[in-house]
Amino acid sequence: MSSKQLDLPYFCWHPALGAVGACRQCAVKLFNGPEDHTGTIVMACMTPVTPGMRLSITDPATAQFRDRVIEFVLTNHPHDCPVCEVGGECHLQDMTALVKHTERSYRFTKRTHLNQDLGPFIRHEMNRCIGCYRCVRFYRDYAGGDDFGVFGANRNIYFGRATPGTLESEFAGNLVEVCPTGVFVDKPFATRFRRKWDMRATPSICPHCAVGCNITVQEREGEFRRVVNLYNAALNGYFLCDRGRFGVDFIRSPARRRTSLQRDAQGTETPLDIAAATAALAEPLRTNNVIGIGSPRASLEANAALRLLVGPAHFYAGVSDHDADIIATAITILRDAAVPTATPADAAQADAVLILGEDPSDIAPILALSLRQSAQRATSEALAIRQIPAWNDSAARRSAAGSPTPLIIATPMSTRLDDCATACLRLAPTALLTLAATIKAQLEHPSTADPTAIAAILCCASAPVIVVGGDSALMRAAANIVTTLRRHGIAARLSILLPETNSLGLGLFCAPPLSAALAAIQTGHAPHVIVLENDLHRRSETGPLEHAFSRIASLSVLDCIETPTTATADLAIAVGSFADADGTLVNQEGRAQRSFKAIFGADDPAPSWHILRNAGIAAGRLDATAWATHRDLIEAMAANLPDLAACRTLWPHAHEGDMQRPPTLPHRYSGRTAVNAASHVREPQPFANPDSPLGPTMEGPMPRTGLMPHVWSPGWNSVQANLKFPSAAEPGVMLFPAITRIPTELPLPHPPSPTPGILALPIRRVFGSDELSNLAPAVASRVGSPILRLNPADAATRGLSAGTMVDCTIGTTTVRRTIALDPTMAAGVAGLTIGVQGEANPPLPGSLTITASHPGEPS
Repeated sequence: MSSKQLDLPYFCWHPALGAVGACRQCAVKLFNGPEDHTGTIVMACMTPVTPGMRLSITDPATAQFRDRVIEFVLTNHPHDCPVCEVGGECHLQDMTALVKHTERSYRFTKRTHLNQDLGPFIRHEMNRCIGCYRCVRFYRDYAGGDDFGVFGANRNIYFGRATPGTLESEFAGNLVEVCPTGVFVDKPFATRFRRKWDMRATPSICPHCAVGCNITVQEREGEFRRVVNLYNAALNGYFLCDRGRFGVDFIRSPARRRTSLQRDAQGTETPLDIAAATAALAEPLRTNNVIGIGSPRASLEANAALRLLVGPAHFYAGVSDHDADIIATAITILRDAAVPTATPADAAQADAVLILGEDPSDIAPILALSLRQSAQRATSEALAIRQIPAWNDSAARRSAAGSPTPLIIATPMSTRLDDCATACLRLAPTALLTLAATIKAQLEHPSTADPTAIAAILCCASAPVIVVGGDSALMRAAANIVTTLRRHGIAARLSILLPETNSLGLGLFCAPPLSAALAAIQTGHAPHVIVLENDLHRRSETGPLEHAFSRIASLSVLDCIETPTTATADLAIAVGSFADADGTLVNQEGRAQRSFKAIFGADDPAPSWHILRNAGIAAGRLDATAWATHRDLIEAMAANLPDLAACRTLWPHAHEGDMQRPPTLPHRYSGRTAVNAASHVREPQPFANPDSPLGPTMEGPMPRTGLMPHVWSPGWNSVQANLKFPSAAEPGVMLFPAITRIPTELPLPHPPSPTPGILALPIRRVFGSDELSNLAPAVASRVGSPILRLNPADAATRGLSAGTMVDCTIGTTTVRRTIALDPTMAAGVAGLTIGVQGEANPPLPGSLTITASHPGEPS
């Protein structure tokens, strides 16, 4: 029997939010058996499908009912579609057209509201509201925000804050896509607005954390416009954090490097074109004493090109010893021990969660959002007893209040998931290791004496998830907990929090850390240094770094932004950002994913690997035919690094010609000749990108799955069209495929020696700790002041109070912070914000010395 896909209008339903039956727009007529010819109007979203069900979508009475609902919600809606930023991608427009509503009978004054200032990300246009409640259901119920709600009653309701002010949730930007009208507008996008059909769209990977969320980058006339979510079932689903949505604006910031330059001994700067910069880079490559320093924010291809150019023995990872240890441990756990990893989707479905070491809300926000769904979800047993289907969102959430899924948090300081946790333990790192060892011991020898113990909770689960980060020994201990659970037949999984977008990918190059590179410089074995997309001042203390730089003959830096490292380079070469080049990243679970060139402008900087290739050819280190294409480089990388061999499969199938490639321009793209009419009326030559599987024009077939540049279906212009394409993103390739055997247990290192005084740990903030997103103006305005978080007892012992300005010394680095007291903080531990612009990161974790600042000194 053939099936036909039918369109049914809706407003309040959302695939991630479930059904509440509030808007009455999805009405259908249900017939009670073959003899019933009258039927009853019911709401489709609240009516389970049953065998033999008879219903009608086109029944005249039902169609009239839906038409009246549309007329009702449009009663006070403004007539501003031509000037509304959501015009042309508005769900309300789509649904109005779907029900064929064309007339209005209301002829009176429309109700109006005052808009609120909701911060740098969101512009409020409350008069467009249709009262579907999606915004508050997402913000409060799904994302856990408490500073946004619904006020009023009946026909006079208002969605906003009690008082105007910045929305505090790091997921507030999703209101733009959740709202079916234009109540919430992307504020940065509004300043450079273009219609959806007038922008090029390209699938990409978020560069701001190690989760690897899928995004769509949109541009027009070579200028970045905005980022929208690209659905990926395993990773980000329907949502993005605000750092991912608005942080990409760094590519338009004043700190973006567009030109290359060379400095002489007197500091005089000489601008260079790309040919001259490549020739200058070839000079140190002609010697045998050159080293390369890679980066965890550069692509696999860029790091591979530098490694192949200077040789494996002269390539260094460009990360601190602490980060190198964490990354190496993660690889050991995933590759060698074969411990199964958890995707955010797995975390959302976990029936027990244990968080050890760090707060995922700041390091991996989308993972934290998934963990919140797990904690807010009623247990399957509770739903079964009450006979409540999981899709019945309101009832299911109320049911969860009495029987939540266990979420246990064991960290040195408070987290933003504490509000939905069933237990919070504040422990120092050594105590966390003891706790992990105790849990493992209790799992090996189960006891019913204490059913509330963490081990007992994990044993009662069928698919628990352990989240760990911050310390390599704790990561090993967490992996052993998963191994023990697996040995007992429990399908446990591990999620490892890694610091940067390509941390794991860089670790697979097996390169020594930055300290080894500095040691090589000190011994005189590396007079020439090439740094790839890395600010070394964020990785090392200033003193050792500057002393090492004083001993080298030349420092060449390739980067897309201005940094303290580029400011001291003899040769600073402008390269393309992640949006200007194709590249591959490896996320924290070992998933390799491709991103594609999304910005096409006349002055695009070249990709790092391309410049390195040309310099290598000029220096005689490479054949003239080496890496002629991006695919050739991937082949060379895979041949030299077996762990990355699976990246070959990321290359899409070959196409016969450009006309066969999916288009990046929508079929309604307009003004292709008008924008250049001042100089020429002919259509310009399309930008060529032979390395991409995507076409540069409007021509070509649109794939229904996989690489989908556009979310659009006939009659569905809004983001809701993604429901037509449930597999909008490429899944990537797992570098460490799942193995059915029981994972290998890992040996634990000896307990570390006690740290004298207070142990300082890093505080990574979702707004403020990431190097790239900090350069986006909207994100920069959300960065809070740097703090030193202390337990009140530790502060009182040292005569410190909240708000006091102090100097914090770790190693040889001193930074200034404001004291913030946290009563839940573990004793003997301090939290120090990192990633402050223009400041070197202290070597953390480390012993902290606190000195009160002199009154009146600037902060």
